[in-house]
Amino acid sequence: MPMRGGFLAELRELKEEIMLLGSMVEKAFEDVLTAIENEDVAKFNEIIKNDKKVNSLELDINEKATLLIAKQQPVASDLRNIIVALKISSDLERVGDLAVDMAKAAQRMDRMSYFKDYQSDLMAMATKTSKMMREVLIAYQQGNVIEAQHIANVDDEVDEAYGQFVKSIFTIKIDDKETAEQVTQMAFIARYIERIADYCTNIAEWIIYEVNGERFDLN
Repeated sequence: MPMRGGFLAELRELKEEIMLLGSMVEKAFEDVLTAIENEDVAKFNEIIKNDKKVNSLELDINEKATLLIAKQQPVASDLRNIIVALKISSDLERVGDLAVDMAKAAQRMDRMSYFKDYQSDLMAMATKTSKMMREVLIAYQQGNVIEAQHIANVDDEVDEAYGQFVKSIFTIKIDDKETAEQVTQMAFIARYIERIADYCTNIAEWIIYEVNGERFDLN
């Protein structure tokens, strides 16, 4: 019984580290959105630099999860918890990478004059995605399958908004290199936001698997 108690404590610690990782990448995403709105070059550099901490924590989670499997030889339900921890930590690390990609894309835009014209549409999509991120982390913490399923519906809204945004920016008349660069980077930023929403949906799928033992494609 004491061995079982120790194992459960390690599982809880693993989940706490994933929640910490989630809060770090959620903050990176919110920070890059604010930095884009404010053209905050210093914040872009900070987000890029802080990605090392995200990578380090994800590696630590992977090592702890692997050791748990090796040492404890967990039963099926416990093994699912560990596998989900590995999958979710990997998805969260990718979200952190995408926040960095957004910062780098914004850095390549010398001016954001065109961005200002399309800012409200892009930020509306980003707000939905940010809400998905926040809610999927809560759903994971609580093991809430219903909330996890709801997140996929929001992903459909993000996909639609992304398609409309890309169509709108490619109506811009491109008559010089600078305009072409700005439109390209705006398209990249929108794509990165859409991908973050996809990763939130992936996490929702892993939550359902952890609770029910079945994989569902919510995309």
